[in-house]
Amino acid sequence: MNWSALSSLPVWAQASRSSNAPGVLTTATVQGGLVTFLLGARVTSKAAETTEVIHLCIQEGKEFLQRKLLVDVKFPSKDVKDVGPEPFQQILVACGARALALFSPSCCAVVALPLETARMDAPQRCEALVLSPRQGLSFIKVAWHQRSDAHLGVLSSDGSWSLLNLALSLDEAEVYFPALGPDPFVDFLFVAPSEDETPEDAWLSMTVFFLTAAGRISFRTPVIPSATVLSHSSYEALQVALAYAGSVDTFAAAVAGSMTAVAKENVVLATHRHHLHAAASTSFSSSTGLLEQVIEEPREDASTSTNFCSLQVCCTSPLVVLARATTSGLVELLALETQIGPFASAPTVSARVLEEIDLMCNKATIDDFVRLDADHSGLIVHSRSLLASIVVSLRTGSAAGSSASVATVSTLAETRSNDMEFASWSLVEKGVGLLLRMERGAKDGKSKASAGGSSSSKSFLTVIEMPKKDSTSSDKGASFGGPLSKLSPSSSLHLLEQPLGLPAKSVSVAKPAEVAKRVASLRSGIASIHCRQDFLKHLAQKSFPARAEALQQELTLETSELRRRASQGQQRARKLQERQAELVQRQAALVKALSAASEARHLEELNDAVVPKLYAQLYELRRAGELLRSSQQAPVTDRETLTATQRPLRPQLMLAPN
Repeated sequence: MNWSALSSLPVWAQASRSSNAPGVLTTATVQGGLVTFLLGARVTSKAAETTEVIHLCIQEGKEFLQRKLLVDVKFPSKDVKDVGPEPFQQILVACGARALALFSPSCCAVVALPLETARMDAPQRCEALVLSPRQGLSFIKVAWHQRSDAHLGVLSSDGSWSLLNLALSLDEAEVYFPALGPDPFVDFLFVAPSEDETPEDAWLSMTVFFLTAAGRISFRTPVIPSATVLSHSSYEALQVALAYAGSVDTFAAAVAGSMTAVAKENVVLATHRHHLHAAASTSFSSSTGLLEQVIEEPREDASTSTNFCSLQVCCTSPLVVLARATTSGLVELLALETQIGPFASAPTVSARVLEEIDLMCNKATIDDFVRLDADHSGLIVHSRSLLASIVVSLRTGSAAGSSASVATVSTLAETRSNDMEFASWSLVEKGVGLLLRMERGAKDGKSKASAGGSSSSKSFLTVIEMPKKDSTSSDKGASFGGPLSKLSPSSSLHLLEQPLGLPAKSVSVAKPAEVAKRVASLRSGIASIHCRQDFLKHLAQKSFPARAEALQQELTLETSELRRRASQGQQRARKLQERQAELVQRQAALVKALSAASEARHLEELNDAVVPKLYAQLYELRRAGELLRSSQQAPVTDRETLTATQRPLRPQLMLAPN
């Protein structure tokens, strides 16, 4: 593309940072080509009514044409002071390029872009819808939802957050989160959908992240607009995610049960009625059921800084990596250790700081800022004096504890002069961005702009080429612009409900209503089959292998435990056998001792009972023997002697006759 033709347009030389022309730009791809929007000088007609001049640089082939869009803004009387309305500081184009928002802390003006924006041949005038903060509050940030051109997220200074459906109401929020805690939010973030969405990516795109000044990051999920424009693959991934979450999340189950889909050309309009509008389902009376979940950080990783200001997503695969920045230029990269939503493996989400990058921004003015913008390969850090690119590379082959850096920082542009600043930056396409350089004197009043926006200050547009990402890396960065920017704008114009207060346009239907109903029914059936197929594919590729691995690890642990117990059992059996042999030896010795003792006792008993009798008998036998010997020595001849011999023996001496 001929970028020199864009940078040579005279509109850039007329840009200034005067009190009513902040000099901010943005780019978008609309039906017909690329359009660059530059907020020019304000034409003030009344105190409460202004006309904002937006310069459009429209691509036509290799050249660019310059056109004007006049936006009439009627400020509420309470927002207008003696010095007039505060100038707008940002231009935000919706992801489908159907509307743009002008932002300032005191007011936000939203205008629907003409259908033929890329073919404008004359200045056009349109009236803006004005959003004002509540009394005593101000706007901190507004952002378009990545799934809808009619939903705008609004963060107020008291820490409350609202999701407004501009097609239905400017005052009543569709989703509202009150302020919680003493530390209010300073930034919030919608995650852009990926090109090839998985159910995990679809759930992540329904998550809103919040950042406090102390660096605390939290999220709420699922935040689903009441009307979203999706591609067919994104709708199938969303259905799988809601079906998977319905078993544990009552709100997700209610949304999945009430969601209706209408297919038109190459997109799907998905609607549900679980929100806070009066016409919504009465069963959902409050959005506070989407509880805030804080991302926990280890104490050694928790930051002690209290001046964080910006939050962005670096990449979503293989890990979700978030980046937060301070006003001094310190950027911290945090990796989520668990997934978000029903696919999480733990009840709480924790994060760890991967790397800290100190860019040391030169803060020369009070209104200096540090913003993080998403790039195809990482981050863009933008301040008044610095423009840097941070490419995040997460290689799956690197060690978990490796000290190698995961981020590569490249300085795209830098100024140390107090006379020059980087007023605005916009990423045009992959690898190319636009930087608007401007003198500071225009804002300080050294060069005064005329009513038409002319200025004597020097300002010019610079085309910045982004550093190329390493081709060997397999990381998938955060998407830029979302799938809606890749859809044909004409195919989704008639799908939303009367967006931005414009009158509804009749759409011609080529087929009868009955045929359309049958076709929609068949497509919903096919979508249901695809959802089941994706769900089974998810189970086969992620859930079942994870469970099998967990069971394998558990079986390995059980096997090692059984082996340890078997070894202990063998040792115990060996000890028992040794003890048994010892007991057998002791038993034999005891039996032998008992036998000897019994025999000795038996002999003692015999000695006490038999030996005295034997001695008595021996004594008698000896006496008897002595008598027999004496009787044989003297023969008896007389009767007396015979008689005497018949008498009992007496112990007396018998004398023989002479």
